[in-house]
Amino acid sequence: MARTRSAQSAELTVEERSRLLAVARRYYLEDRSKTEIAAELDISRFKVARMLELARAQELVTITLNDDGAVAWDLSQQLAEHLNLKEAVVVHANGDTERVRNRVAMAGAELLSSTLRDGEVLGLAWGRTLSALTTALPRLPKMSIVQLTGAAGSDLGQSPVELVRLMAHNSGGSAHPIFAPLVVETAETARALRQQADIARAIAMFADVTTALVSVGSWNPPDSQLYDFLPSAARDDLMARGVVAEVSATLLSADGEAIAEDFADRTIAVTSSQLRAIPRVLAVAAGERKAGAVVAVARARLITGLVTDHSLAAQALTHPPVRRSEGS
Repeated sequence: MARTRSAQSAELTVEERSRLLAVARRYYLEDRSKTEIAAELDISRFKVARMLELARAQELVTITLNDDGAVAWDLSQQLAEHLNLKEAVVVHANGDTERVRNRVAMAGAELLSSTLRDGEVLGLAWGRTLSALTTALPRLPKMSIVQLTGAAGSDLGQSPVELVRLMAHNSGGSAHPIFAPLVVETAETARALRQQADIARAIAMFADVTTALVSVGSWNPPDSQLYDFLPSAARDDLMARGVVAEVSATLLSADGEAIAEDFADRTIAVTSSQLRAIPRVLAVAAGERKAGAVVAVARARLITGLVTDHSLAAQALTHPPVRRSEGS
């Protein structure tokens, strides 16, 4: 039977363990060179190197990297290829849901601040991670900010109107909000609201958006503000029809097909066809519970890029890849 590492370590004598730890302490904690250690202990530099290797093999020394918040470049490329996206940024994010969300938001803020240019038209949806991203943004170039969805819920701090205001104030550009709810009772009411002058002007600007920033909601398992906002009877009906994900107000099945167009007719939001016409649609999504939803959105060709965390990315890679015919 093979010996475990702990069993191997137990076979060291007290003197052997002490000598290994003495060398390791000088090298790892005191930042001494191998040559200095060799001279002090009257052994060769090669002996020092072998003792350091043995100390790690015997688990007398363990090394931990604090990669929280760092970009996983290889995983980012792998995820972009797997989901057939033009860009993906995956960050290491550890801790509770709020901490993971904030890490993803910071990565998204850095990506936007380094890639947006003067004169762009930025379309902005809503969501918890988008709210965190908005507050994390450094100074933006001057651009127009257009709201892509109406508002849902009573939290003014996460209202898309407030996010648009903050973004416009940051960049010194113009704000084009939509003062309307996201979901209304009937399609007739939605049509009437879309024809109001200020709302119609904002919607007309959807065609000018060069970069859109959206969130992804998961319905199975539930991790979505829209899901939480809807009455239980309404969401039970939609889930029975196969909804697993949403982006803006477009509801999707697991294979990326749009579901419940009657629901979309009752919303004030950018449509799926309008999203697909935007050159760059960047989604921010945090938490592995949203992996299936992110894959569905990629299959629907509603995003061109993604900022996320390593747990979601790893889970998304367990799904079949998005074929070029789906995502191109």
